Amino acid sequence: MLAAVPMTAAATPTLQAWVEDSSRTVYRTSTLPDGADTKITITSARNEYESAQVVLRSNTALTISGVTFSDLSAGRGGGMIKSDQLRYRFVAYEDTSTVQPNPFFPDRVGNQLYPKSAVPDPISNETSVRVQANETQPILITSHVPTGTRPGAYHGKAMINTSLGQRIVPIRVDVGSATVPELEDASFVNYHWAMTNGFTWDGLKWQGEGSEPYDVGKYYYGVETYSDDWFALMDEFAARMAEYRTNMTWVRTDLLLQATGTDLSEFTSGIPDDLDWSLFDRYVQTFKDRGFTSFANQHLIHLLNKMPANEKPTADWNTKLPDELPVTDRFLRNYLTALSEHLAAKGWTEAGGVTWYQHILDEPITDDSRNWWTYVAREIKQLNADNGGELRIMDADPESTLLDDRSKPYVDTWAPMTPTFEEHKADYQAEQAAGRDLWVYTCEVNTPPWLNRFWTQPTLTGRLLYWNLQRQGVQGHLHWAWNAWYVGPWSGDSYIVYPDRERRTFKSTVRLEAQRDGIEDYELLAQLTKTRPELARQLVDVALSPDDPRRYTLDPSYLSTLHDYLVRAVSGEEVGPIPEPTSPYLDQEVPRTILVDDGDGIEYSGSWGTEQRQYAYLGEVRTTTAAQAAATHTFEGTGADVVVEKSPTAGRIGVSVDGGAPQLVELYEAIRQDHVTVFRVRDLPAGKHTVRIVNLDGKALRLDAIRVQFAPGQEPSDPTLSTLDVTGVPKIDFDGRIGDYRVLVPADTKIISVTPTLADPGGSLTVNGRPAASGATVSATVPTGKSDLVITSTASDGKTTKTYRIRLLKGAVNTPEVNLARGFSAITASAARSGEGGVTYGPQRAVDGDYGSMFAADQAYLQANPLPHEIALSWDAPQTLNTIVLATRGGLAQGLTDVDVQVGAADGSWTTVAERVPFRWRRDDDDGVMEYASGDLPELTGVRKLRLKINSANWERWTMYAVYELELYQLDEQGELPVE
Repeated sequence: MLAAVPMTAAATPTLQAWVEDSSRTVYRTSTLPDGADTKITITSARNEYESAQVVLRSNTALTISGVTFSDLSAGRGGGMIKSDQLRYRFVAYEDTSTVQPNPFFPDRVGNQLYPKSAVPDPISNETSVRVQANETQPILITSHVPTGTRPGAYHGKAMINTSLGQRIVPIRVDVGSATVPELEDASFVNYHWAMTNGFTWDGLKWQGEGSEPYDVGKYYYGVETYSDDWFALMDEFAARMAEYRTNMTWVRTDLLLQATGTDLSEFTSGIPDDLDWSLFDRYVQTFKDRGFTSFANQHLIHLLNKMPANEKPTADWNTKLPDELPVTDRFLRNYLTALSEHLAAKGWTEAGGVTWYQHILDEPITDDSRNWWTYVAREIKQLNADNGGELRIMDADPESTLLDDRSKPYVDTWAPMTPTFEEHKADYQAEQAAGRDLWVYTCEVNTPPWLNRFWTQPTLTGRLLYWNLQRQGVQGHLHWAWNAWYVGPWSGDSYIVYPDRERRTFKSTVRLEAQRDGIEDYELLAQLTKTRPELARQLVDVALSPDDPRRYTLDPSYLSTLHDYLVRAVSGEEVGPIPEPTSPYLDQEVPRTILVDDGDGIEYSGSWGTEQRQYAYLGEVRTTTAAQAAATHTFEGTGADVVVEKSPTAGRIGVSVDGGAPQLVELYEAIRQDHVTVFRVRDLPAGKHTVRIVNLDGKALRLDAIRVQFAPGQEPSDPTLSTLDVTGVPKIDFDGRIGDYRVLVPADTKIISVTPTLADPGGSLTVNGRPAASGATVSATVPTGKSDLVITSTASDGKTTKTYRIRLLKGAVNTPEVNLARGFSAITASAARSGEGGVTYGPQRAVDGDYGSMFAADQAYLQANPLPHEIALSWDAPQTLNTIVLATRGGLAQGLTDVDVQVGAADGSWTTVAERVPFRWRRDDDDGVMEYASGDLPELTGVRKLRLKINSANWERWTMYAVYELELYQLDEQGELPVE
């Protein structure tokens, strides 16, 4: 229990304190949860940093003036961890630092780096903080266990001093014998591009002409470039980066040589006699002294751009690369020879524990960029061979361009973007097996749910990234920006720290803390892989899917539990089975359980709809905003879980079992989280039970599924189909768990055939009421209009059933005569673009009959104006219609998913005639393949104005939704077809 120094009677009841996992998001509005932890318990390897949050809340404003720590003792005769190995910092919800004047984005100057937000990110360096009444303040408590500490349980306390009195929080750190290696001995390379004396190409002079360098010291800290104060700042950067296990940085060699009198253009004539490497040496030594073992020289493309025009790529290079480029060759040979010889003279070689990388061209994706890259890489390989150089060639490769056979031989270290790595994994791993290093990189393109470091995704993703990389055998990670403050946020992609000018250091972030945790975990997993490889693999697999790294646990406490298990396993302790997942990721196998949804007996009361979600069970959630709307499921088993979507619009639910008292569950998260288990009950008596979920607040409840746990020996009945083959229509992506399918039937198709096969050989089935044998083919003649094939399958228990409905639409032909939308007189959209964008991507493009054009929502409008949006059509003559068809490419990335349909009257009023019309998409990317989704409407007649109210859409990936074609039809209802 929390111990308290006596406080005033009035204040004592109001000051609450509890402990949360370091990766759990604590909001200003967070309140004391039921059963909250009241002491810090950490399991740690030696030379590892681990943290927890102490959370304070009061109904009275207070000042937290500081935190002091006792030494941590392992008891009489045991070891001790000194109090200086413990640290506190305040988690913050705003950083007032701003973008400083810069030549890149002058329009962003003055913008806050982190405006006030519901989501915490900065970690303050202030020693005290003022907290308003009824606001919550997390304090990050970080423990470091020095190398050589004796294993054991260490106890101590944190004393939190406030204006309302002191709180004492017990601390226990369980230290294993495992040790995270020192940075110099790390098996993983963590590489950040850091803005120091310049960033990319700024400041490069050629023949005396060029821009001024954009120096971080000058613009963010007020120190003169290359002064002693500047190098002290660089030393602070290097020390703190090393503390967070960054062990590689890039070097603007060009700027360091320029500052000592060398114009890079001189290398086209030879190696200057007066080369002065003093600034270069001081810069590199600063980082090397702090444990950095890898460095990269600036991209050569910025210098190659200065070469003669006749030495730059042309289409002829696609056939054959030039044998020589005289000026380019001289420059490369002289510049890189001088660099290699100097590195050798300094002993900064692989034999001396230092690796040097050479960038050529960042993210080559065109033929010209690939060819230029390949020519230069070929020259560097030859230079290395001629002068004994060790420059390793490495560049970020977003689209696997360098896997081309012409480029592949010259890559020393691969660095594909993580989605590209997943797509071409076998190719990259083959290259690794052939002796090349394999890294990956992340950037703003790796949007959630890809594992990354955005503040728009759960904090633990920044930790799990490194779990996945270790499992895949990836040896390093590149991110383009450690502190590119001049760019602005990009949701945290452009920086992972904030400037602290007053203290001449930087502020950490919750994302940086998670990243360090992940890299430390990588090192421990690497050790476990050497001794117990199967256990190491299983440990990662239980945290994130081996099939798709976009599926992972969303429970920070469970991830911490796995970390603790990892430390004990590496320490050689008896660990037993891996702990059962508390919030299994999508499609994770959990023994003796099954997920159920709409078609499996969940009963709904109140107003409910459906919304598509790519990372929900079976691709959709049931949703309601009605207070007291409820979902009820009766099951046979011993336990149940409630799986939901958490989001900014969600509220509280009450969950009860067998009519008992409801448990209150908060579903709010400022960042949407899919497929989260929020309620679990186990060890019920074997038999029939009922779980009931009630929406309490009238906010959004999005129910994903209910997971049922079976009793030991209980055999669940399976009424599903294992396969369903359909001929005569476009291929159906069949999943036996999904019951509803909609198909556009080609106009020339007369007969379709279906062949359903039962998963349970002892079961039975019917097609449109007619008995059919499992595996037998049933045929039907398809008329123009809308018709149905309904397959009902029954398990061998004779009572468990599953219904499949194939909705057939024939006659939906996108011609001006048939598609009523083509005859519009006017069309508008609330998210229409203006200017040239409105011409190219305006709403008229959705009704022009051209599947190569599209209406694309204005991205800025969408960010400023959340859904719902509208698309409205009008006609000169009245229309009759009952069917809507949408066409898009990559519907899971940009398709509409839920609309209301409204009809307009002459007086300007609108009447809703269809609510929550769903559209379901299957394709994940804009790969050029057109995808269609359809919805039924009531019979509408006399329509002159029609409006689609877009309730939801898949827009997050590209900050837009798109409609390639909007089609409206009148198709007669034909009902269930006769079959034979």
